Amino acid sequence: MGWGNIRAGAVIFYYMKLMEQVLSELGADDLKAFTVIPAFGGYFRCVKNIAEYSAEKVVLVLRKTVVTLEGEGLEIGRYFEQDIFIKGDIKVVKVD
Repeated sequence: MGWGNIRAGAVIFYYMKLMEQVLSELGADDLKAFTVIPAFGGYFRCVKNIAEYSAEKVVLVLRKTVVTLEGEGLEIGRYFEQDIFIKGDIKVVKVD
């Protein structure tokens, strides 16, 4: 693993924590399931499985919920301890 990979991982982890802190300060204390920021991506908690993955569609299996994301340029930015950051322009979120 090179230094570039370590730095990239640290930056993504930093942004995940920063997003959680900002949302908490805005009153989103119960960040239980997910948060989506248009044209940036989304932060999803308690992800048990990634059922489907492509640049246009991602299906996440949470504890009791299935979340389907549709958009453009979707990428898994970071997956750590059941939390996942999806980069890209998320246009549709379906919760089943």
